[in-house]
Amino acid sequence: MKIFILSFLLTSTCLAKSFVPASFSANFEESIVSMASGKEKKSFGKIDYKFPGHIRFEITSPNASTFISNPERSWYYVPPFVEGEQGQVTIQSSSKLPLTKFLDSIKGGLEGSKLFTFKYAGKDLILTFVKTVQKELTLKEVIFHSDKEAKNVQKMNEFEKMTLIYSDGRKVNLKFIDLKEDVSFPVKHFEFTPPAKTKIING
Repeated sequence: MKIFILSFLLTSTCLAKSFVPASFSANFEESIVSMASGKEKKSFGKIDYKFPGHIRFEITSPNASTFISNPERSWYYVPPFVEGEQGQVTIQSSSKLPLTKFLDSIKGGLEGSKLFTFKYAGKDLILTFVKTVQKELTLKEVIFHSDKEAKNVQKMNEFEKMTLIYSDGRKVNLKFIDLKEDVSFPVKHFEFTPPAKTKIING
């Protein structure tokens, strides 16, 4: 599921707690590198996050879908390809989903984390997860890319993009555009009400 990028969104480097905002909203460009051909497939959308455990990830093109999660429940919605036909939503407990756990855990900075080690490599900041976390997240590393020395980056939106490397070798590139920090969201922004004619699957 594409949402596991997301995961995105973490950050990093001045190690100060204020480095990661309590909430943010951004447009994104996502590119998935094919393991077979090496070619990139791009998609575009919007992501909203609020600590703790709230995320809304909407892919607008080329194939629309919406993932919403709060501390109690999550929804993954795929609209119908043809207007008037049936869409589908999968509903499950969010306690089983690692993405928001990861985002929440990075909020306090990198220093002293039990989930990963980190190092600077020129313009890159590399997070390498411990074996138990790799198994849970199926994620091996996250690399943050900057246009200057990574150790000098002061805010999350100064990173140009990030690369997620999964345990099976898959690579996903994620770039945030027009990131806004400390956003106030509507009360039910991280809930989902299925439209009429939606097939509901309880996971």
